[in-house]
Amino acid sequence: MHKRHPMRALMLFAGLAISAIVICPMIGSEWISWKVLFSAGSSMDHEIFLRVRLPRMFLALLVGATLGVSGAVFQSLFRNALASPFTLGTASGGTFGAVCAIKFGLDFSVFGFSSVTIAAFLGSLIAIAIVYRIGRQRGGITTSTMLLAGVITGFFFSALTMFLHFMMDFSQSRQTVVWTMGSLAITEYAALVKIAPFILVSQAVVLSMARSYNQLCLGEEMARTRGVHVERVKTASFVVTSIMIGAAVSVAGPIGFVGLIVPHTLRLILGADYRLLLPASLLGGGAFLVVCDTIARVVVAPSELPVGVITALLGGPFFIFLLLKKSPESF
Repeated sequence: MHKRHPMRALMLFAGLAISAIVICPMIGSEWISWKVLFSAGSSMDHEIFLRVRLPRMFLALLVGATLGVSGAVFQSLFRNALASPFTLGTASGGTFGAVCAIKFGLDFSVFGFSSVTIAAFLGSLIAIAIVYRIGRQRGGITTSTMLLAGVITGFFFSALTMFLHFMMDFSQSRQTVVWTMGSLAITEYAALVKIAPFILVSQAVVLSMARSYNQLCLGEEMARTRGVHVERVKTASFVVTSIMIGAAVSVAGPIGFVGLIVPHTLRLILGADYRLLLPASLLGGGAFLVVCDTIARVVVAPSELPVGVITALLGGPFFIFLLLKKSPESF
């Protein structure tokens, strides 16, 4: 691995994340200063800042960090630069669950979670359980089999989703289209409090296995000779990443591209040391999605673009630029 400056790089991305947190909530059809939080009494600016912009900014941080770090994990496990958080069909399963709730008119809540959120989370877990069962052969986990199973499972759930979508009426169809485009439009902190434990605990587990991911990039046999319990690491990784991806998708919908572009871009810039790459992907993913959501809010105001459109429009050209300028790090 190339020599890097880990602390300098982490400080850079920490500064990027902090800058996004500080600046982006101020930006909108009108500039709102952080001073409104501490102003006496209540005003329209105070309510917009506190109840609209701040909660969605924190949600963007959580979801972006989840997608970024999950993408880095999957790229290590599969030793494939094209792996992403949705490679194993998690997004397709979650989308199918949400569409089922919409189509069949499920309207209930459990501990404050709506039926659509619960169905999306369960759909994600069912998809990953199917893939995991297929990939677990003869007491071990075959990553190549899981990769193929994930692609096929994703197509299968996508087909089921299209079938249900075809059978919907206009209002249900519109609700489905809006959900599948991904959205960070929340107006309360309760949703953040409910999903944060799933995401933060899972992220902590993933970060603690950074050294093991470095060894896995050299190959499973080499990792075993260096004391890594390969099956345990892979199982734990699939479980915790599935939990946090399912939690993120259940609230924000399937927001693509972040989990592919952020970790791969950071690998090109920083190298393949996962002790550096994982926290950088976490910070970079969160900051990137906050910026994209801010652009989505203001570019066609008072309307709002789907944030997934912005992630692709911004990330795609930059990613191509990096590929042309610098060869990818090997796994």
